[in-house]
Amino acid sequence: MPKQRGKSEQELRRKKKFRRPSKLILIVVEGQETEYNYFSELKQDLKLPTTTIKVVSGSGGSCIDIVKNAIKLCDTNQRDNQKKGKPKYDEVFCLFDGDRPEYKQAIKDANRYSVYKIKPILSIPCFEFWFLLHYRYTSSPFENCKQVIEQLNRELKQVGIEDYDKSKSGYYGLLKLKINQAIANAQKLEKQLSESNNPSTTVHHLVTHLQTKKKV
Repeated sequence: MPKQRGKSEQELRRKKKFRRPSKLILIVVEGQETEYNYFSELKQDLKLPTTTIKVVSGSGGSCIDIVKNAIKLCDTNQRDNQKKGKPKYDEVFCLFDGDRPEYKQAIKDANRYSVYKIKPILSIPCFEFWFLLHYRYTSSPFENCKQVIEQLNRELKQVGIEDYDKSKSGYYGLLKLKINQAIANAQKLEKQLSESNNPSTTVHHLVTHLQTKKKV
């Protein structure tokens, strides 16, 4: 009986040659709760074959602090690339809420560091508005995030889900089946934004961008 051979060096080289290079994406969020959990769970669900996603907490603070933290991480990443040959970030995203007056300055700060191509992902008044869009479309302005959560809780109650709790994980899985509806609602709203941009969100841009990586 002929002896079974392993893969030849030529076959292994051919396989390595055609392996797609991995892209590295950095997502910096405000804290370690809602946004952090959501994108960590999204990352696990997508199981992207050629993209590595790193979700990092900005440790709270202002929108400006989130951008500063992203810049600091990019600086460190660039030094590691030059000294140790570690992969550089191909894309960088910063998530923050527009219920804080400094968000416009944070966007300017992000754009100033064009070398890192930091893309701000803004929700007005807050990230939870993205969750609300999974259940219904609305263009009515909100005074604050509390009002968004009140409406979100009404929607959750109708489907037998307890009130929204920022500290809990699992909201990505809970909302996953309605994600296309949320994207459609966000796109519709984007076409008719008021001057105040209240309410609005660009989270759908990041979500759809990551989804396309799965098709590569």
